[in-house]
Amino acid sequence: MNWKWSAAASLVCVAFLVISLPGCGSNQRLVGITVSPSSATFLAPQSTLSFQFTAIGLYTHPPATKDLTDQVTWASNAPGLVAVSTTGLVSPAGNGNCGIADISASVKTNDPTGNVIVSNSVAVTVADKTNPICPQP
Repeated sequence: MNWKWSAAASLVCVAFLVISLPGCGSNQRLVGITVSPSSATFLAPQSTLSFQFTAIGLYTHPPATKDLTDQVTWASNAPGLVAVSTTGLVSPAGNGNCGIADISASVKTNDPTGNVIVSNSVAVTVADKTNPICPQP
């Protein structure tokens, strides 16, 4: 009878150790960002128009996806053409300019190899049918 209690106690100890050890989730790494939609076109350079972009983080170990829209840094390479908010909302600057801008979403990670910046970008076109030198939809 004593061996049954000993076996049960051993099983409980092993289960406790397995549960208390850090899991794969503690080593989860951000390896990419997908920005959605993959592009946007404004049919006129009006600041009242807008597109909402989202940033989805792609993780490994274990594989997962998470919404990072409010955690990434949003930026435009052409702030005179389009404005982008901290939440990924993009609008024409409203100054009549047209053209193409890149909107980027980036985040600095604490990778074991050092700080790594993970980012991705999408193209935003500001068109204007009334202006022949503007991109046309």
